[in-house]
Amino acid sequence: MPGIPRIKRAYIDTNIFDYVALKHPVYGTPCKRITDDIADQKIEAYCNYLVPIEMLGSLAKVNPEIAAGAVLSFLSFPIKIIPLDEKILSRASEIMLETGITYDAVHAASMEAKGLDTVITEDMEHWGRLKHLKVIRPWEYSTVRKT
Repeated sequence: MPGIPRIKRAYIDTNIFDYVALKHPVYGTPCKRITDDIADQKIEAYCNYLVPIEMLGSLAKVNPEIAAGAVLSFLSFPIKIIPLDEKILSRASEIMLETGITYDAVHAASMEAKGLDTVITEDMEHWGRLKHLKVIRPWEYSTVRKT
């Protein structure tokens, strides 16, 4: 579609992988399309290792086997991992003080370090506070994905 900017690269938030692993009745299918595009390298995906750590924690509360499988699946994707370091954690602390968000501040600082301005997530409560970033929700993804 003319006029709609296409995304070529984005940071992928934890909930995208969680919804696929849980086969969520609302978000499972659109999130699966995102992970399929990651697998097919139709989108250049970025994360840091906090993503699988969060997956392990959240999914293990539901089902440890699902959690273990989801982390192994995550590790098989061609995702560019942004290494966490002192600079990113320091910046995350600043973002946390500015916005009140915690773990997502680490993700946002990782994005800044890599020059990323787009995140794919369903978590509008936290990511909506970061006005300088473009947030793409799973249901919106199909309209902005690079074809």
